[in-house]
Amino acid sequence: MRCDLKMSREAAIIDSDARRVKFVKNLYSALFVAAALLCFSPLVLAADDTVSPGVTEQAQEQPKTETADKAADVSPDYLIAEEDILRMDVWGEPQLSNMQMQVTPDGKINVPYIGEIQAKGLTQSKLTQNIAQAFIDKDILIHPSVQITLMQIHQPTVRVWGAVNRPGEVTFKEGGRVLDAVAGAGSYIIDNAWLEKATLTRDKDVIPIDLKKLTQGKDLSQNIELQKGDTIYIPTEDYQNKFYVLGQVYRPGIYSLKDNTTVMSAISLAGGATDRGVMRSTVVVRGDLQKPERVQCDLVKLIDKGDKSQDIELQPGDVVYVPETKTPDMNKIASFISTLVNLSWLRRNGF
Repeated sequence: MRCDLKMSREAAIIDSDARRVKFVKNLYSALFVAAALLCFSPLVLAADDTVSPGVTEQAQEQPKTETADKAADVSPDYLIAEEDILRMDVWGEPQLSNMQMQVTPDGKINVPYIGEIQAKGLTQSKLTQNIAQAFIDKDILIHPSVQITLMQIHQPTVRVWGAVNRPGEVTFKEGGRVLDAVAGAGSYIIDNAWLEKATLTRDKDVIPIDLKKLTQGKDLSQNIELQKGDTIYIPTEDYQNKFYVLGQVYRPGIYSLKDNTTVMSAISLAGGATDRGVMRSTVVVRGDLQKPERVQCDLVKLIDKGDKSQDIELQPGDVVYVPETKTPDMNKIASFISTLVNLSWLRRNGF
């Protein structure tokens, strides 16, 4: 009986060892098959990197680009414009991938093996189709998978010069207007800008713009839509838009000529006439001081009788003179103007 028990144990051990050997063999077989599949699958993918006609474009795997997150944020309907920067990738074709191209001024891009192809005015989707078809038509690729990505939209610029804080080139968005460009240049210099004489130059046309009225909302039609290459110029105030108040006033000097500045308002700016001033003999001196035009203004008639014809509107360079006697001293006027101009020039240039 002991012998039978011993034999039974030995048989169980042998059976267990056999099962272990079989398990190990099966395990090695499974690992071998898995390894073979892993090694073979890249070959299958590499050999069949095109899409058969029956496979939809949506099912085709698109190339993954490292800079996809840097693509420009535009709608699918965006029409490509000159100077836009595009990126082309062709799946399975490294030599045709990761290529950046800028749209030329005539609206084209240069694609390897194809040459120039129209891009301006097309959506990214339409341009993608055109490039893929060109590869097929020229027998370069059979089933090209092309991806066109808009990396950067064009940045049109205008030039803003003159009395602004940051003169130079200013970029603007589509639909930008004159005030946008002025703001982009740091706005105008308040104390030095001659807003009424601003201009916009487009090609050979010079368009006058009254920025004063525009900024006050009085004439929004002058807020012209910008075009690439426009030049906006805001001149500085100079002696062409100044007038002088001399004689018997409290603050004689040079003043900026504003809209509808009259003789009486000019005298008010100068602090009014002194007790020695003869208002009825006020004179406006206009033109060349060697041969000046003299316009008499009896401001007493204006004050006492409301005769507005005496309160004439001033012109650039006019001299308002309130005399102490009835006869203005023209030599004194000329000497005083010369002194004021020279002192102002010295202050402006830092001497």
